Amino acid sequence: MTLYRTASTAILAVALGVLVLGAAGDRSVTVTEGTNVNLALSPDRKTIVMDLQEALWSLPVGGGVARRLTDPFLEPARPDWSPTGNLIAFQSFKTGTFHIWVMKPDGSGVRQLTEGHADDRDPCFSPDGKKVAFSSDRAFKGNYDIWVADVETGKLTQWTSTSADEFEPTWSPDGTEIAYVSGTGSIGTSIQISKEGGTGRAIASAPQGAHLNSPSWAPNGTKVAYTQFQGRKTRLMISGESTPVGKAEDVFPFPARWLSEKQLLYTGDGKILLSTLSGETKTVPFQAKFTFSRPAYKHRVLNFDSTEPRPVKGIINPALSPDGKRIVFEALNQLWILESTGGRPQQITTDSYYKQSPAWSPDGRTIAFSSDKAGTADIYTMDVATRTERRITKFDDSAEISPVWSPDGTQIAFQRQGGATYIATLSTGEVKEAIPGNTYQPGKPSFSKDGKVLSLSVLRPYSKRYREGTSLIETVDLATHKVTLTEPAPYKSISSRGVDGPLYSPDGAQMAYVMDGYLWTRPVNANGIPIGEARPINEEMTDAPTWSGDGKHMLYLSDGHLRLIDVDGKTPPGEIPVDFNWQRQPSTKTFVIHAGRLWDGLGAATRTNVDVTVTGRRISKIEPHNATRHAGIEVIDASNFTVMPGLWEAHNHGYGGLPSFGDRAGRIWLAYGFTDLQSLGDSAYGQMEIKESFGTGARVGPRYFATGEPIDGERGYYAGDHGVTNEKELQLELARAKALEYDNLKTYVRLTHELQQKAMQFAHTQLGVWAASHYGLPGLTFGMDGMTHVSATSRWGYSYTRSFGGVSYQDIRSLFAAAGEFIVSTPFSAAALYAEDPKILNDPRISTLNTPWEQATMTANRDRAIADGGSTQIEGLRAEEETLLAVMRGGGTVILGTDSPLPGLGILNHLGLRAEVKFGMKPWEALQTATLFPARALGYGKDLGSLEAGKLADIVIVSGNPLENIKDAANVQTVIVDGRVYSIPELLAPYAK
Repeated sequence: MTLYRTASTAILAVALGVLVLGAAGDRSVTVTEGTNVNLALSPDRKTIVMDLQEALWSLPVGGGVARRLTDPFLEPARPDWSPTGNLIAFQSFKTGTFHIWVMKPDGSGVRQLTEGHADDRDPCFSPDGKKVAFSSDRAFKGNYDIWVADVETGKLTQWTSTSADEFEPTWSPDGTEIAYVSGTGSIGTSIQISKEGGTGRAIASAPQGAHLNSPSWAPNGTKVAYTQFQGRKTRLMISGESTPVGKAEDVFPFPARWLSEKQLLYTGDGKILLSTLSGETKTVPFQAKFTFSRPAYKHRVLNFDSTEPRPVKGIINPALSPDGKRIVFEALNQLWILESTGGRPQQITTDSYYKQSPAWSPDGRTIAFSSDKAGTADIYTMDVATRTERRITKFDDSAEISPVWSPDGTQIAFQRQGGATYIATLSTGEVKEAIPGNTYQPGKPSFSKDGKVLSLSVLRPYSKRYREGTSLIETVDLATHKVTLTEPAPYKSISSRGVDGPLYSPDGAQMAYVMDGYLWTRPVNANGIPIGEARPINEEMTDAPTWSGDGKHMLYLSDGHLRLIDVDGKTPPGEIPVDFNWQRQPSTKTFVIHAGRLWDGLGAATRTNVDVTVTGRRISKIEPHNATRHAGIEVIDASNFTVMPGLWEAHNHGYGGLPSFGDRAGRIWLAYGFTDLQSLGDSAYGQMEIKESFGTGARVGPRYFATGEPIDGERGYYAGDHGVTNEKELQLELARAKALEYDNLKTYVRLTHELQQKAMQFAHTQLGVWAASHYGLPGLTFGMDGMTHVSATSRWGYSYTRSFGGVSYQDIRSLFAAAGEFIVSTPFSAAALYAEDPKILNDPRISTLNTPWEQATMTANRDRAIADGGSTQIEGLRAEEETLLAVMRGGGTVILGTDSPLPGLGILNHLGLRAEVKFGMKPWEALQTATLFPARALGYGKDLGSLEAGKLADIVIVSGNPLENIKDAANVQTVIVDGRVYSIPELLAPYAK
C-alpha cells in the first residue's frame, strides 16, 4: 500500500516491510518576507547584510535578490558593519557558546574574536572600527554586563559592572559613551548611557507592562532609537518622543540603522522598512532562495502484533544492597529483587499503583520507596522478609519522592514536589524541612557518613537573562543550613539531576557522580565538600549508580544492562545477567461496535449505522449495520454515539509527570480519548518503563512511543537534559539510543546544529527513526523531520519562527510547507479558552483523576481566563493558529501537542482542537492534527491514525458529533486501545470516592 500526501511534502511508501520517509532530491523556495529579520548597513549606505533564518545575506540597500554569505553551521546572528567598511561583526554559536566573530563583507576571512565558556552577544563596532562592544555573562556573577574587545588584539575590557542585566550596546558617535538596555533578566526596563566604568543614566524608561530593546544612536548623538514591546505590539521609538516611528506594529527587536538624521532602516511586519521621522514609510523588497536537500530514509517498522518475549529495558533506579548480594529496582510497574549474581528477579509488590525510587536501609532489611497507593505519591517502607509496609508521609498537597536513608537508619530524607528536601524521623514520625526553600528539579539527596550533611545536584543558571546553566554539587550542613556549591569539574554538569549523583561513599571519603556520560569519583573533606579533582572509573554510558556497603563496588545501568565495577578501576566492569522479559498479551477476542456515526479520519465524510468488527488488536471489518450478522458476538452499543480514531498527544514528556501523577496519568489520557502518546524527551529508562508497563497492561495507559533525554549542550535547564559538548559524548548518547531502541531522537536548545545534524543522521541511518528539535533552520534544509513547537525556548532569546507579537511570516509558512518537515502546535495560550467553557473542570474525569495541586493550578488558570475574557492571550493564540492554517493550506503537516505534563493533561489538547476550529480549520481538519497526521508524520500511518480494516483498534466513542461541534470530541464514553476496552467508570474506579 502506498500513501501520498501533497507533492510538496514527504512521500510515504510502504514496501517490503520498510516505511520510507522524506523525499530525495533538492528543492528550493524563495521567500520575500522574514520572521525576526535583523540587518546591518554598510557605511556608504549602499549595501545591507541581513540576518535571515540563521544565515547572513547581502543585498543592495534599495532591495533585490539576496546573496547568501555564510554556511549553515556558522550560526551567525546580529550583524554589525564596521564604520571603516572592512569587517562585519556578529555573534556565533558554532563552538557551543556564543562568541563574537568577524568576517569580511563578502563572507570571507571569518575569525573568532572572543572565546571561553561565557556567552558573548550583541556586537557593535566603535565609531573608529577598532573595538567591538558586546554583552556577556563572562563575569560569572549571575548577570550580563557590557564588555569591549579590541579587534586587533582581542584584549577585553569590562565597561559596566552593576547588578542589573545590561545588554545590546550601541556606541555614541564620538565613541565616549555606550547606550544599552538595562533590566532584570530579559526584560529591558530602561535605556541607559554610561562612560567606561561610569554610572548609567536613563534616557528612556519602559511604561507599565512594557519592555525595551535594541537602542541605536542617531548620527548627531542627540537621540537614540529603540523598540518598545507592549500589549503584543512592538513599535520603533525615539528617546524623548512619545510618537512611534512608522506604522509597523510588529517591529523586530533589533537596532534600527540610521540612514540620516531623519531616516531609519529597520525590520518589522516581515519586511525591511525605511521610515522618516515625519511618518513616511516604504518597503525595501528582497528575495532569498533556500534549497532543501532532504534524502529519504528507511523508517523502522514496528511489529505491533508480536507477543514474543522481549528483554525489559525499563529498569528504574537499581540499588545495590549494603551486603552487595541483592539489587532492588522498579520495572513493569512493580518492585523487584535480583540476586547480584544475576538470574530471574523476584516480584515483591503486586498492586497496580506506581512505585518509584527504591532504597535499601543500612542494615539491608527494609526498602524505602514512593507509591501513590493512597491517592498521591508518599514515602513507604517495606520489611523485605515479611513484606510489611509502613506509610511514612501523608501530605495531601504534594507528591513525595526520592527517599534516601541516613547512615544510622533512623531517618529518611526525601523531596516534595516543587523541589523542597525534607527529613522524616522514623521513631517519632516527625517530618520537617531539611533544606529551606525550593530548588528547581533537584537531584536525589545523599547523606554524608556522619549524617550531618546532605549533598544533591542543583541547577545554577549563568544569569537571569537566560535560564540555562550547569548542574552543580550542593552540600548543605543540616545544623547550620550552610550551603556550598561545587562544580563537578570546571564548567561541567552532573549528567542529569535525577539519580546520577552525587553519592557519598559509605566510608565518607569520596563521592561518585556521572559527568560527560560516564562515572567519576572525587575526594571529599571532613565537611562532605568535594576537594581535588574527579577521577573517571569507567568510559561507558552510565546511569543511576549506587555504592556497595563496603564501598568497593558500584552498580549502574549502561545501555540497558546492569553493570558492576570495582571502584579502584583496576578491573573492567562486569555485566549482571538478567532473565527478565516483557510481552504483549495475546488477544484473540472478537467484538463489534455498532456505531451510530463513524468518522474514519481520512476526510470530511462520515458514515451512519455502521458495524466495526475488532478481532484481537485490529479492526477486521467496517460494514453497514446488520444485527443478525453478529449473533453470539459481544456488541458495544454506540448507536447513539460517534465512533472515531483514537487521539494522539504528539508532545509528551511522560516520565516527568509520573512522580506526581503516578497511576493517574495513563487513566486521564484514556478518559479524554488519547490512545497514543509520543514522547519528546525525558529519562531514558523511565520512558522505557512507561512503554513496557502500558504495553503489557501492568499499568493502565495509552500506547507509548518512547525516547530518551533531550540531547542538549554545555548549558542546560531541565533535570533530565543531557549535555553534549563534543562528538565523543554524542556517540555515547547515540549508542544508548540504539541499545534501548528509542522511537525518535529529540535535540534541544544548546546543541550546535553541526552535532544536531550528526544526531539526525544517526537516527535515520542507524535507528530508522525520526528526529526533531526546537529549531526550523538549518535542520529543515538538511533533513530534520520536525520542529516540536511553532516556537519555544531558544538560545537567542528570540525566535526565528515567531516574533514577539506571536506572528510567523511568509518565510516560515512557505518553508515548512515546502520542506515536508512537520510542525507541532503546542498552543500554550489555549488556556484562554477556559473562559468559553468554565465547567470543563467540573467534569468528574478530571476532578477525580487529577492531583489536588494540578486541579488547583488549572482552576486558577480558568479563573484568570474568565476574569479577563482571555483577552491577554487570545491574540497570541489567533496568530499561532493562523500560522498553522497557512502551513496546512500550503501542503505542510501540522500535528497537535501540549508539552505535557503542563497542567491540564488531556484538557489542554481539547482546548487546542477548539482553538484550531475557532481560528479557521474545519472540525474534521482539526481532528486530523490529532489522529491521521501524527500517525503518518511519525511513521505509523500503516497501522494507526484512521479507522480502516487491518489497522490497530485504537478507537474512541464519544457522545454528540465532533464533526459539527468540536467540543464533542471531549465527550468520551468508551476508549479502546490495542483492542482493549475501557469504560469511563472503570478508569475512575481506583480514585472514585
